[in-house]
This record gives sequence, C-alpha cells and structure tokens, in this order.
Amino acid sequence: MSVSIFIAGDVVPRMGQHYAPKAVNEKIFDPIKPYIAKADISVANLEAPVVIGERSPIKKSGPNLYTSKLTVEVLRNVGFSVLTLANNHFFDQGQQGVDDTIDICKQLGINIVGGGKTFCQARKPLFLKSKDKLIAIINACEHEFSIANADHGGSNPLDLILMQESIAAVRKQVDYVIVIVHGGVEQYQYPTPRMKRWYRHFVDLGADVVANHHQHCVNGYEVYKHKPIFYGLGNFYFPQRERVPSYNSWGKGYAVSLSLDDTVGFELIPYNQDANGIKLYDKNEFEKEIELLNLPIADDFLLQQKFDHHIIDGERNIEVELLPSFLRNRMGSALARRGYFGNLYQGKQVFSLKNKLTCESHLEKLQRLFTILSK
Repeated sequence: MSVSIFIAGDVVPRMGQHYAPKAVNEKIFDPIKPYIAKADISVANLEAPVVIGERSPIKKSGPNLYTSKLTVEVLRNVGFSVLTLANNHFFDQGQQGVDDTIDICKQLGINIVGGGKTFCQARKPLFLKSKDKLIAIINACEHEFSIANADHGGSNPLDLILMQESIAAVRKQVDYVIVIVHGGVEQYQYPTPRMKRWYRHFVDLGADVVANHHQHCVNGYEVYKHKPIFYGLGNFYFPQRERVPSYNSWGKGYAVSLSLDDTVGFELIPYNQDANGIKLYDKNEFEKEIELLNLPIADDFLLQQKFDHHIIDGERNIEVELLPSFLRNRMGSALARRGYFGNLYQGKQVFSLKNKLTCESHLEKLQRLFTILSK
C-alpha cells in the first residue's frame, strides 16, 4: 500500500502593507483542504518564527519576520502534521523566537524538522511511520542569518558534507528519504547550475525525493534516476504587500502530492494565493507553463545561459550591494545604478575579487571576517 505525502511551500501570513501575524484562518485553505486530507503526511514551510510576548529582532539585512501561535494552530487544524523550520527567517527573532516556535509546535502536537534550540537539534532528521513504512525527512537551508551554530539555535545549514552524513545515516534505516531544501535565487524561475548538481547528488546519495522552496516563484522539476526533484514550489500562503510592485508569479505556486510505493509517483497541484486565500489554478494551463520551465533544466548549457543572463541583467544591483559604506546612500546608489561610476570593478581588481570569491580558502577567510564584523 502506497504512502501519500503532501508538500507545500512558504507560509507567512501578511495583510496589505503590514505584517499581520494573525491574518490567517482555516477558510483561506478551503480549496486545497481535500488534497491535504487525503495525504498520510502533510508538510509546509513555516517561514516566520512564532513570537510569544515582545519581539526581539536580530540585526540583519532584509525583513525580520514573525508570526503568532494562531498560524500554527490553523495549519494543524487544516491538516498539516509537519512544519519545516530550515529557512532564512527562522532566527529573525533570535533565540527566543526559536524557542517559542518549537515550544508551541510541541504543545500543539505538530512535528518539526530542520530547526532546533541547538545546532545538534537542528540537524536531526524527522522519522515518521505510516502504513508500516518508515520515512525520514531531512530539511536544510542555505546560509543566511538563520543558521544554528555553537552559540545559538536556528536552522540546519545546507552543507554538502553534513547532508551526505545525514542521508547516509538514515538511508539503511528507512524505506524512503525525503530531502526538503530552502534555497535558490529569489524571483528567478530556474535552479542555478549548482542547485542542479547538488540536488542530483542528494539522489545519488539515496534521497527518493528532493523538494525546494524559497524563490517566491514557481520553478520547474525533473525526474532523475526515477526520483523527482522539484526545484521551486513557490509561495503557499505569503500575501504580497500592496506597496511592492507586482512580481511575476509571486502569487502562483504548486504543492506536490507524492505516492510512495515501489516507485515514486507524484501529482502537481497548482494554485494562486493572495490575502483572500488560495484558489486552485487550471491544471492544463499550468502544465504548459511548467513544461517551458522544465526545458532548461534538461540542458546544462541552456541552464547556464539562463543564469548568466539573469546575473548580467542584475549586474548594477550587485555592484551597488558591494559599494563601500561612504557611497551606500540614496544618491550614491542611484548614481551607481545609472552607470555614473562606470564599471566599478575592472582590470586587475576583477581578477583579485574573482580569486577571493572562488578559491575555497580565500572565500572561507571572507566569510569568517564578515561573521566577526557582524557580531
């Protein structure tokens, strides 16, 4: 008898321009409830820590997200049995936010994976039994501000060696291994060439399914060695702020309904989402759209070409991010984006920067330097 697993993307309740941690109710999910109810195990990514009492936002770039106990209650009542916590916002409210989230999930009887009060806890896979089958879920995220370490809890880091250890440790113990990753380039509808190599490697190591979220837009998928890899599920329930210009596909996503037996079967469930809730999307239209996104995934040259074009299109933005602090003001940034300074990095400086960013030891030094500077 096959085991069915429902996997959805990012959940951050929000209303209009403001973060509204209570802006969630069960009716929002009504159209997709039947799919959740049919599943033996249902998984979603909680991309905002629960806050009980006062907020305690950390110093970081980007927004400090948060939510309330109500969000977890609604997700449980809708039918979700597992919440993934490895994402770039789990530590947004510091250790207190981590502790509150984990405590509330335990109180409400919902399973968690990918996050912990300590580094060791964050790394632990989740083991679940269904229909006499044992499933292991491994959840990790790319390195931003949420990663657990020796000093505090947070999210499980996406690290090739650690992932190899985790998959090897569970592969002989269970019937199925599911890897869920939070990573990729935001607002970019293709996996990076690195993602394709790494996620295929996870299958080579023993993963039966790899699913990814974080980009806030739909990506394609492929079947590699008879195992599906979903490169970007999009937002599950993450309403867009009104004051932000409309992004392509911010409101569009898909969930995956897996059927695990001798083979891995799956169904994609497309939908649109906004502050009013989730509305199922025409499957025929979605299949046409997803096929176009799948084409570059099957062609390494085309995938690299797509990535190169994306980088070149955003070159000015990258250069502005690297401006020295005395130029990082409104006027300096505007002038740089208009090319007033010309090419900021050229000649020998380009080769020097390339060396520092591509040589493993030089990059390690830079990463450690900015870890120290940001304390």
